[in-house]
Amino acid sequence: MWLLIALLAVPLILLASLRRVREGEAARLQRFGRPVGVLPAGVHWLLPGEAIATRVSLLGRYLELAPQRVHAGAYSARVSGRVYFQVLDAERAQACDAAIDSRVHDALLTQLTGSLPQLVELSSAERNHCLRNDLRQLLHQDGILLTRLELAIEANRIG
Repeated sequence: MWLLIALLAVPLILLASLRRVREGEAARLQRFGRPVGVLPAGVHWLLPGEAIATRVSLLGRYLELAPQRVHAGAYSARVSGRVYFQVLDAERAQACDAAIDSRVHDALLTQLTGSLPQLVELSSAERNHCLRNDLRQLLHQDGILLTRLELAIEANRIG
């Protein structure tokens, strides 16, 4: 009787520990609540105590930037547009999709605030080019590739 139960239980336990990571995404693996690595696309066996913590899309996506005001010293700008990016290294990104979007948004506003006095003097195309290059370097450290930047920046001097 016990042998029959064991023969039925083992395959069920093995099937229950299978996890699928879809093509175009990576999954952060946790073992007993601590991050241990990233699983690529495919089917994976998880041991007891292991779980998929978050899934990160590796496909290109964009972030819509709603119109907002940015201030830096004697300068002010109204900014809106889109930021196109892709996660290249899910292990370095170390976050879920929402946190990655937030990271890109915060990096853009920080970079824009820091370079606003220099951007006022440039044309629209030059502003986007300058910001794109600076953001690429900044986000590359987090495993994120900035692919395109389409911003409308209306900058002026206050006072």
